Amino acid sequence: MKIHYLAVGAAVASMLALGAQAAVLPMDAPVSMGAVTAVCTGVGSAKDDPKFAAYPIKLEFSNAGGQFVSNEHVKLMNVTGAVLAEFDCMGPWVLLQLPKGTYSATVTQPDATRGPRTVKFEPPQTGQKRVGIEFPSIAPNQ
Repeated sequence: MKIHYLAVGAAVASMLALGAQAAVLPMDAPVSMGAVTAVCTGVGSAKDDPKFAAYPIKLEFSNAGGQFVSNEHVKLMNVTGAVLAEFDCMGPWVLLQLPKGTYSATVTQPDATRGPRTVKFEPPQTGQKRVGIEFPSIAPNQ
């Protein structure tokens, strides 16, 4: 009987651990998360796809030398701090389609030694707003 309870406990613990992990966005494919649609992109010819200009927010991740970096963990929050979406992106850009309002994103990058970066932004009335997020502790490539 004890073994049965241990097995059930281990199964529940593993499901909870899996639920806590953020989704990894596929490259160049829109993913809807409630009222938010996100695209992880910025690599190769896909970054020039004209359909991506329709996204009002472009988060761009770079190092101290202004070179793009990848492999970010993004937590998107509304003005009250409620988490709207949380995901990982293997590209240097995240494009966001979201309702009008004030938002913040807290971004971590495993190679950065100075911890997460947080930015606040609002979608523009028209066009696309570039929101740069720099990780100065990541050395530029030579």
